[in-house]
Amino acid sequence: MSNRVAPIARIRLARSLRRLLAAPLLVALAGGAVIVAGLVLVRGTSGLVLAAAGGLLVVVAVVAAVQLLSIRLEVEESAIGVTWLGGSRVYPLTAGPVTRVRLRGPNASRLRARSRALGWGIGRARLRDQEPIEVVRLAPSATAILVPTDRGRLAIAPASEDELLDALSRAARARQRLDALAEPPPAIQPPPPVEPEPALPPEPPPQPLTGIERAMLEQRLAEEQDAAEVERLAAAVAEADRLAAAAASPIDGTPSPLPVPIAGSPGRAARLRARVAIPRPKPNVALALLPLIGAGAAWGVGLVGGRMPESGTDLARLTSLALVLAGPATSIGAVMALAWWPRIVGVVVAAGLAASVFIVRALIGA
Repeated sequence: MSNRVAPIARIRLARSLRRLLAAPLLVALAGGAVIVAGLVLVRGTSGLVLAAAGGLLVVVAVVAAVQLLSIRLEVEESAIGVTWLGGSRVYPLTAGPVTRVRLRGPNASRLRARSRALGWGIGRARLRDQEPIEVVRLAPSATAILVPTDRGRLAIAPASEDELLDALSRAARARQRLDALAEPPPAIQPPPPVEPEPALPPEPPPQPLTGIERAMLEQRLAEEQDAAEVERLAAAVAEADRLAAAAASPIDGTPSPLPVPIAGSPGRAARLRARVAIPRPKPNVALALLPLIGAGAAWGVGLVGGRMPESGTDLARLTSLALVLAGPATSIGAVMALAWWPRIVGVVVAAGLAASVFIVRALIGA
């Protein structure tokens, strides 16, 4: 770790001492039992060898416990360092999103580490049985932070996720500042030499016109204006002759009159059409109810005028059928058209209103 730069922050890891020391404690107890057996139960050289083996187990258990308790995590400007007693490992940071993965509870992702049975993991692991990752998890935490590194994503279970995320943010900002300082300044290009513009000869001063020259100039301008007017009139006459000839030519045996544009008033016909155009109503439910209202009005006119046929007769049944078809049936058709064919709602409504008008005419004339 001597070649590494000073860390930005040291991150406290979530630790479960009971789970971390469970395996070393069992090994130490087994070593102690072997020592007792070698000294008490077995005599001679074999007992001493057995006691030495037990002592070796106790030493291994103590070293393992100290290593597990000495694990530290440090965040540097461009890497994450994991240190322990007698060793270390560096994970260079790479570009990518920092995410959170759920390891316990509903919708938890499966994490297969070498010491997963003990509830903690160090080193290589496999996430969701698919992605190989590195893990630093010293407690059965519910979540872990996944950080992209050159060795794959690193799963960290910190004591405070906010502390780790804040350290990673500071590392990213520090790395950006270092990259900005490391970039060479852009080379300053000397401005191109300015070539002097060639000197132009001075313009001669304007000469005043004499009276005869001024009169000749005015006459020439008047002639040019007259010639332009004659050309414009000739073009208008030719266009009128063409339109008249086109209007007189028969198409399918029927002359088709064409509109003759009025000179000097372009767009007048378009403005006239826009002035007299009737806006098309937008299809809505109120428009679909107009046939029902028209049929009701026709029925009311028949009742008020005493023109309704007597009930029970064929004429009364036909009249009722006509009112139903012109009113409710047409409104239902208009609602259906409003849902599937909005462009024909006006046609359906107009047909129902026209039927109501014919019914009223028939009742009045009966």
